[in-house]
Amino acid sequence: MGNLNILVLHSLGNPKLAPWFLEKHVFSLQRNFPENNYLYHDTTLAIPEYVKETGFDAILLDVTLLCARWAGDAQFRKCLADYAFVAESDAVKIAFPQDEYDCHELLDHWMCDWKVDVVFSVIASGWDVLYPCYHRIGDIRLGYTGYIDEALLNCIPKGFGDRSIDIGYRARKLPPYFGRLGENKWTIGRDVAARARGAGLRVDIELGDQGTLLGEAWLSFIQDSKFTLGANSGSSLLDPIGNIQRSVRTYLASHPDASFEEVEERCFPGLDGKYSFTAISPRVLEAALLGSAQILVDGEYSGIVEPGEHFIPIRPDASNFPEVLEAMADRPRIESMIRRCREAVLSVDALRYRNKASTILGVVGEIAAHKKPGSNGDKVRQVIARYVSEMHPKYQSCWRRHNYRTRLLKALAPYPRLHQMLRSAKQYLG
Repeated sequence: MGNLNILVLHSLGNPKLAPWFLEKHVFSLQRNFPENNYLYHDTTLAIPEYVKETGFDAILLDVTLLCARWAGDAQFRKCLADYAFVAESDAVKIAFPQDEYDCHELLDHWMCDWKVDVVFSVIASGWDVLYPCYHRIGDIRLGYTGYIDEALLNCIPKGFGDRSIDIGYRARKLPPYFGRLGENKWTIGRDVAARARGAGLRVDIELGDQGTLLGEAWLSFIQDSKFTLGANSGSSLLDPIGNIQRSVRTYLASHPDASFEEVEERCFPGLDGKYSFTAISPRVLEAALLGSAQILVDGEYSGIVEPGEHFIPIRPDASNFPEVLEAMADRPRIESMIRRCREAVLSVDALRYRNKASTILGVVGEIAAHKKPGSNGDKVRQVIARYVSEMHPKYQSCWRRHNYRTRLLKALAPYPRLHQMLRSAKQYLG
């Protein structure tokens, strides 16, 4: 098969402000195999009719698009209507969902209705639970939340002794509808920070959006951390159509200081812990390659890294911190662990962006040989040229409005009443 014509549907937003691993994820095909014809459309803007009418060899549904299922009923229905042409397309269709436990029934029906050929799931098991319909008629394969970029491989890690931070960590305070597993992503930061500071360690742990680091700033932070704290990505709560999420948000709106236990009792009693859907996070890969030793909450981590061998295990409540502290002080053991962790991550070929991209193109070629989608390279190149000419100015205008709104909301954050009023009126700001 010659050069492929591929439409990528995503909702990344301004690439310059996106998380490093997400930006790499969205554009990995074009970076690694630029000889194909790619049209990347951000669903923040309306897709032109001429794109809908164009035949492609493949249509890829990025994780950032598939988040639409929990954006609210009206917005989700609008997304399905605006991109209904995908269901009727004879192109090879591949989806890359994450957080599949959230609104999993909506995702399951979506994949079936759009006749998606292959779903790359980041959850290694439980596909019959997450995709009760699709798993019977579709093809589910294992993917990952993040991959290794070649540029990261060329980065020379800072010496362990040259790093100024003893323990570094950033985490959002996830809402209770991620279950106890999601709750632990921020409580472990809180508990370790208190214990580490008490032990006289230099700690840089921030919980919440105010501590978010993007792009090179994030990588520099890891480079400056002797130890990186972490936990499995995932959830211990299954929310089929978003009812739990809506219930939690409604309750927290009137009880903003409610504890996890209170919210659980009111909104999802007896449901947490019936399942455990986990996946290794991009942070683990980045820390491994940048030479930061890792302190990770006990878990599976997709079977790639093991406790004691590749990281120092810590209990979810940090109650074994004295043992962790003792392990941290053993410099020869830690440097050996750092080396083994890097080797373990590099030994998994499927974690390389280039291999991921190659796998996707191989799947497209394999299925296209049977489906024989009607796609014309010359026409697609003309469409791409028109799209770039017409849409680039619109994207620039959209990102400027978004940046202005973000700066304004951040400036008003110390004034909760004004902040909430502005958020409620955000539709008037574009």
